[in-house]
Amino acid sequence: MKKTVVLAGVLASVLGAGCHERARMSQETEVSLTGEEIQIIVRTEELGRQVYLHDQYAARATGLLYARGVDLMEIGTRGWITEDRSDGCAVTFVADEPEPWRSVCRVTFAGREEPNIILIDKDLTETQSAMFNARELVLSIVEYPCSDAYNTVVISREGDPGWLAYALAATSDPNLLLVGGHYCATTSADGRTILEQRNFTKECLVLKNTKGTEADADSAAYTVGHILDVRPTEIHVFLNLLCGKPLYVVTVDGRLWRIDNGKIRLLKVPAENG
Repeated sequence: MKKTVVLAGVLASVLGAGCHERARMSQETEVSLTGEEIQIIVRTEELGRQVYLHDQYAARATGLLYARGVDLMEIGTRGWITEDRSDGCAVTFVADEPEPWRSVCRVTFAGREEPNIILIDKDLTETQSAMFNARELVLSIVEYPCSDAYNTVVISREGDPGWLAYALAATSDPNLLLVGGHYCATTSADGRTILEQRNFTKECLVLKNTKGTEADADSAAYTVGHILDVRPTEIHVFLNLLCGKPLYVVTVDGRLWRIDNGKIRLLKVPAENG
């Protein structure tokens, strides 16, 4: 299997992604959802927000280390895991030699305090090892990569043991938004067994920045088709938060959705005249 580059990809989040493909939607009217769909949408929004925040913490930590002259490749870093804290997040960078996985650096974020960098050679905890195992598993299912660089996010499952591990196609080009190439693996508690897996697109869709005037900026948005689900996924929420502009999604059942600031809304499609 082709080795996936991950360290370079995380810098894409530091640089941001362009999001100026025009899609003008006039007289938007929301459609009410069933109670069951509302629950699904709320969970999707929360998952997408978690993926985005963990990805951003990893990006901030990576950018901070490079700014301080720490060469992650030079110290043997293979990847990272991000762990929730009551006041922020901790990003642990992990080396692959010698096994078992060992931390080589840890960056903690706590509220408004300055991030704390700790260069440390230490065995991972059992939980950290499980998360990194899950991270390795999700990279192994990237059958059709849409980028040479992939970032990863591993979060705990809600109400069940195990992990949700995401492989996110990344780019350092601020004028590109990679819609395709993202994968998710649901793993066991030890991170060694895949329970479920999925990709989120059938092709490597890339949306490009188009130049416009400042007057157009507020109306700029992306519109994408999605043929794998009847509702937007957490990856659509992640992409919306990443680019900072509204994202319109047409799902396989023909429904039109708007995602803005991480919130998903179903829109009424105007009837055609005649």
